[in-house]
Amino acid sequence: MPPQELGQIGGEEGFGPWGNLGFFNDIGPSAQAFAKIISNLIGIMTIIAGIWFLIQFILAAVSIIGASGDPKKMESATGKIRTAIIGLVVTVAAYALISLLGGILGFEFLNIASLIEKLSP
Repeated sequence: MPPQELGQIGGEEGFGPWGNLGFFNDIGPSAQAFAKIISNLIGIMTIIAGIWFLIQFILAAVSIIGASGDPKKMESATGKIRTAIIGLVVTVAAYALISLLGGILGFEFLNIASLIEKLSP
């Protein structure tokens, strides 16, 4: 069954001076552009998180090498490694959780364009 047409807000005359502008008549290209921006931002943030993990991991490894057996320096360096790994796990888990939650709720949170198109009348 096709979706029922809701019609113009405010009847045939529209709702105030903006009623008949037709913003929602062709929302597809706008939604696709917005989805591309969000997708690129998520990708860039994920890449930045991966690069940050590598930098922190390498710096902590250098700290372990330079610790010369000092327990305080070793503990500090292993804490940095632990923090870097937790940050990477949180980044990957957030992406997976958003995808899983979207599948359970029936929304595609990672596909913003389809959500925006569903909002249009």
